[in-house]
Amino acid sequence: MKKFMLIIIMCLTVYFGHGILNMEASDIPMHRQQVIVHSGDTLWAIASRWTEKNEDVREVLYRIQQENKLKGNAFLQPGQKIIVPVRESNEMLAQK
Repeated sequence: MKKFMLIIIMCLTVYFGHGILNMEASDIPMHRQQVIVHSGDTLWAIASRWTEKNEDVREVLYRIQQENKLKGNAFLQPGQKIIVPVRESNEMLAQK
């Protein structure tokens, strides 16, 4: 009986924890910025340029991959246009 209760508690924790994480992520206002790939650009370099001070580059990289349906080892071509989902911030737009 104790194992059964432990499994139920663990399942509920995972279920509600996942819901809370998704709820927090969806509240962040984003806009889509079109970026043209230049020679030598990588996804990491592009994500680094669009990462805010308190943000992890990997989060931006993941959003770029999801938005453009790219795999982690995607090869970028100079002149290629990709969409970068970025947090809405007047400060970020002024820097670019």
